[in-house]
Amino acid sequence: MDKHNLFDSVLPASSSLNDLVTHPPMPVASQSILNFIQALSDTLLKDPASRAFPDIVALGFWLRDGNIKQLVKQINGYGQQALIKPVGTVVHYTPNNVDTMFLYSWVCALLMGNRNVVRLGSADSPAKHLLLACLERLFSLPEYSDIALRNLFVQGAKSDESNQALAQIADARVLWGGDNSVLSIKQYAAKPRCRDISFADRYSAVVINGDKLTDGEQLNTLCELLWQDAKPYAQQACSSPRVLFWLGNKNLQSEFARVLNHQALSENANPNEGISRVNEHLVVSQWLQCQSFADAPLVMNRVSVIPVHQVNTEMMVMHCGDALFYLQSLDSLDDLANCLPARVQTLTYWGVERDALLKLLAEPSIQGVDRCVSVGKALTFSPEWDGYRLLVSLSRYVQLDWG
Repeated sequence: MDKHNLFDSVLPASSSLNDLVTHPPMPVASQSILNFIQALSDTLLKDPASRAFPDIVALGFWLRDGNIKQLVKQINGYGQQALIKPVGTVVHYTPNNVDTMFLYSWVCALLMGNRNVVRLGSADSPAKHLLLACLERLFSLPEYSDIALRNLFVQGAKSDESNQALAQIADARVLWGGDNSVLSIKQYAAKPRCRDISFADRYSAVVINGDKLTDGEQLNTLCELLWQDAKPYAQQACSSPRVLFWLGNKNLQSEFARVLNHQALSENANPNEGISRVNEHLVVSQWLQCQSFADAPLVMNRVSVIPVHQVNTEMMVMHCGDALFYLQSLDSLDDLANCLPARVQTLTYWGVERDALLKLLAEPSIQGVDRCVSVGKALTFSPEWDGYRLLVSLSRYVQLDWG
């Protein structure tokens, strides 16, 4: 069966699923792959259109030769008394809420030598069009023909036939999306040894030690870094902080909310935008207060900060993003242990002793938190993501014992 016509659009345009699987995977971290990744980085960083998209600029920097060499060094470390080989064909189902995310996981699979099919989400955006245009230009160059032959980007036609066709060729599937999307994809039977890497519904939080905020300069720095974590993707990325846990002195909470809002307003090109956002935040705030879950907002403007008594599942379902923060006060760091359910992905921190935080996170009862980084790094991608080690999961480990 020719699977080329199963999708509305295909990149490279002349390729198909049938063509893809006829080509063997490439050697892990081959020079051809490294050259392509460097060319992609250069293309993104030198394209003037990229300047309008900070997430694309961040992607371009992440793809730079220095960072990729660190990943190759990490890969070589896996190969002590072993062979590291591609897993085969990796099928990626991409999220709609983060334009650049599909390229991060794709590059990880590409670096490991795999063939790849990237099923793009239905949502269109200027950033997405820019990324695909850059890929199309590189795929058309003769020096990258070996990459183009083994990588396919498809979009549209989410039929049973197309989903089953993807499942049949997959040696690994990278599933980005909500719980329902992930479960929907998993209903299509894949090979018995196919590896599913599932990035389902998660949210993230930050813990702030109010006792360590001793002056205005520290407060400004904290708010600048926190806004850096929350602004991109309208706070819809799983690693974007939505919950603020505040330890110690509460006296600066109102000032913190004011400064955070000021930081957001200073970067808002059109202050008349956001009426619908404020209305959505107001609806959430009123619902929380009616349920006796929260008190009156500390601020509701470009940013909304709502003091809550305790975070629960209903509240997170109601969370609409776009600079909405739930603020929960805690008496001590130990109280945080009961606030980190399995859905918490990333915990960022400010003013908290690392040893104390490490001791807390080591508690077996805590089911959440797969990443712990300082404020300002919540969205910084690494192959260790959401509890998975992607470079390991997207490769095959051949043990060697020569006796």
